[in-house]
Amino acid sequence: MELRRLSIFIALFVLAFVAQCSEARHSMERREVDDIYDDVLADEASDDEAQNDADGGNDQADEDIAVNASIVTKPSSYNATVESTIRLACKVSPDDGSVVVQWKRNQNMYFFGTQKNHDIDISSYTKDSRFYIAANSTDLVITNVSRADAGVYKCEILQPDHPAVEHTLTIHQSPKIVRFTASDNGTVMEGNDLRLTCEVEGTPQPQILWSWEGNNGNKRLEEKDGEFTLNSVYIKNVNHQHSGNYYCYAFNGVGTNQAELKVTVLGKPRVHVHKNVVNSAVNIEAVLECFVKDHLASHIRWYKDGALIEDSSTRFNLITNGQNSTLAVTPATDSDFGTFTCEAENELGKHNKSIELVQNPVVEKLSVDGPKLTWTVRSHQPLEKIEIQLRDISGDGEWQPIDVPLPSTKSHEYEVIYDLHDKVQTGKYEASVRVKNDKSWSAQTDTAFVDIKELSSQPAPIQHASVYRDLNSGAHSERPVSIVLLSTTFMYLLVRML
Repeated sequence: MELRRLSIFIALFVLAFVAQCSEARHSMERREVDDIYDDVLADEASDDEAQNDADGGNDQADEDIAVNASIVTKPSSYNATVESTIRLACKVSPDDGSVVVQWKRNQNMYFFGTQKNHDIDISSYTKDSRFYIAANSTDLVITNVSRADAGVYKCEILQPDHPAVEHTLTIHQSPKIVRFTASDNGTVMEGNDLRLTCEVEGTPQPQILWSWEGNNGNKRLEEKDGEFTLNSVYIKNVNHQHSGNYYCYAFNGVGTNQAELKVTVLGKPRVHVHKNVVNSAVNIEAVLECFVKDHLASHIRWYKDGALIEDSSTRFNLITNGQNSTLAVTPATDSDFGTFTCEAENELGKHNKSIELVQNPVVEKLSVDGPKLTWTVRSHQPLEKIEIQLRDISGDGEWQPIDVPLPSTKSHEYEVIYDLHDKVQTGKYEASVRVKNDKSWSAQTDTAFVDIKELSSQPAPIQHASVYRDLNSGAHSERPVSIVLLSTTFMYLLVRML
């Protein structure tokens, strides 16, 4: 009985142990399955996160870093000149190379990050090799700047809030004269109007000044000379005096430029003579000269007292060479003296000047130097009298004659110098000269003004000999001898002490 009870107890214990082991095994298997499932879920989550990062990322930490990036540079206005190099700043923070920017101008993209945008086919201009990103920065550099580069440039960070800065680039260019023209190609008929046009470009807009170089030198054109517009000047009713070189000057603070244009006004000829009056005598040859200013071919003729002198005349020797003409006259009698006229004619008209061939004296070149009068007398006939007519400007207005001694030598040309200082009182005068020969009086000269002052009666100061001389200026430097000796003694003692 006891043995049977023990057997039953052992059997029950074995069954309980087996059941407990089976439950433990199943529990372990369930835990292993759960662990595998958890691992799969974890892998799937990891794959989703990786996929999200590839699509732009939703990671909060990464998003915080991108949103915190900013642009330190402030908007600015840049000025550059043509063919120069300009650098547009775009400093970012953090400046560790992690921030990606892009540069745009007028919605055209130039760079993405530090790579030039060759993938976007916008235009060839955006692929210009003159544009590049400066090393170790996000600044945009433009080399060999042109006028077309002006505009607004935008630097933008690639992140959701798109921080950006815009710069305005202005291109300054020295004035350039594109075209300088004149109506009728610069050859204008007398009486017509002349328009000069100077087309200029540059930044800032250049201003224009005009000048004209005629017979009296170069002078600036003013409102009285014509009507001015932005880039033109309009001159009405031109004549031969408007011929010459015209200049257009353009300036804008960056630089200057100028252009030159020659204008020729075609009109009737203009005759000029070397002398209006020529002295001669019977059987003495006189040469009369004239020349013509004309841009058209002219025919030149000579007249004696209104009668045409024929080229075949034996009484005169007529030579015309281009615009210059000379008439040699050898009077045989008093009737051969008179008025000779040089006349030029072209298709637009005619013009003439006369020369008087006379036997009376001809007085020329009256000039004044202090109280001295100087003049020239031409006379082939013997002189009989030389007279100065003098009138006090502040007096009663009467002319006072002063006789001048005749030259001691005989000639047909005299230079006379006469000092009035001891002849009249001090004061201001007007003077003229006339001369008489054995034929007649000369015409009275135009007046000249004479200022006669009292000479100083004090002797000139005596200049002492100079010890020092400035070799460059040639001037002497006067120093007292005592100072020189003292300086020399001091230098001697100084040398002895050394």
